[in-house]
Amino acid sequence: MSAAASAQVLTSTSRDDKPGLSTMAFISDTVTLSRVSADLFNMTLGKANIREGSIDAALAIGEWPRDLDLLIVDLADAADPIADAAALKTAVPGSCIVIGVGRINDVALFRDLLAVGFNDYLAVPFAEGAMGRAVERALDLRQRTGGAVPSGQSPPKDAVPRTLSVIGARGGVGATTAAVAIAAMLGARLKEEVLLIDFDLHYGSLMLALDLEAIDALREALDQPDRIDALFIQQVAQKKSEFLYAMGAEEAPTNGFQARPHAAGDFLRSIHRRFRWVVADVPRGDPVMQRQVIEASTDILLVTDLSLPGVRDAMRLQQLVHDVAPSARLYIATGGAIEARRSAVKVSDVERTLKHKVDCQIPADTAAALSAVNVGKPLSEAAPASGIVKALRPFVAGLDSPGGEKGAGKVGKAASLFERFGRGLKKK
Repeated sequence: MSAAASAQVLTSTSRDDKPGLSTMAFISDTVTLSRVSADLFNMTLGKANIREGSIDAALAIGEWPRDLDLLIVDLADAADPIADAAALKTAVPGSCIVIGVGRINDVALFRDLLAVGFNDYLAVPFAEGAMGRAVERALDLRQRTGGAVPSGQSPPKDAVPRTLSVIGARGGVGATTAAVAIAAMLGARLKEEVLLIDFDLHYGSLMLALDLEAIDALREALDQPDRIDALFIQQVAQKKSEFLYAMGAEEAPTNGFQARPHAAGDFLRSIHRRFRWVVADVPRGDPVMQRQVIEASTDILLVTDLSLPGVRDAMRLQQLVHDVAPSARLYIATGGAIEARRSAVKVSDVERTLKHKVDCQIPADTAAALSAVNVGKPLSEAAPASGIVKALRPFVAGLDSPGGEKGAGKVGKAASLFERFGRGLKKK
């Protein structure tokens, strides 16, 4: 039967006047197939689409009906059951219950399947009624969670992966503090797991700020992203809170690492099989990695301070974004220790020079930032009343809004200082 025909059979099961679960199953041996069919007969009113086959047959389905309630797949012949399970879970509708069956009776396999989004796993042979009870448990959980995607589950198929890169034009402008706060606030707002990645493999401070363990395997993953699977992500991504995960490394300075072409992009594509939202803390001292991460980003927050060197480097990074990621949404923020009212460079000067409006003005709040680091928590949790959190809140609220447009400042006549400054850069 073709994929289109399979989809038609599935759709017809849910359009009957009588209630029943829209169900499909791929079972490789006849004994288990008969047991599953018998267990689900009443739940599906005898209309379940159950056939001989394995997870490979399920992965061959081109389009799944949006009202699919239940999918049962046989993992017995899978060479890499976790990777296949992760791929399948991202293909089916987000509210679909997925239960695996197989010959391996191993708690580690069970946990890995739950981590990629499966609802249950039964080792064959299983007793009469076991499948029915597993489905009832999953239905009860789905009803109690209101159909939401449970923690640890892959995002729905129609969710667009987003990578927000946060990069400071200068050191000390607060880019890492902002990246941590944004990731925590975004996860809490969306009720969705967000992964925070520190791409400064040698001198990154993100994991220290969150009191989490840095994993050396991050460099290997960047070097061989094709080997990333659900188990790797589960082991390397450190959980900080219900919706915040983080990943970082502490490579020795003597351990040189030269990223191969497109390594960061390939790495992020593999990570997005598990996390829809990724917030990247982009290094300033590694131009190769910096360029690759920016190139793979959908959204970029450029943080500059109110100084001539800061604006100069912001101009350079803005040009890099335009060159390698022209379709990314670019946001500009001001930060750092220099207060706007005391600086010779004003926010309006930044907007005229960059020809882009400033989307967020992050105030200096050293006491709150240090307090957050001391307790190993994001600023939004350690000091929710901080001016930094208040400034970032509208920015975070607009990140996932549908149809949000890239910010664009109005172009006006620049002050003479900045005119000379801009002309000087063009001559170089």
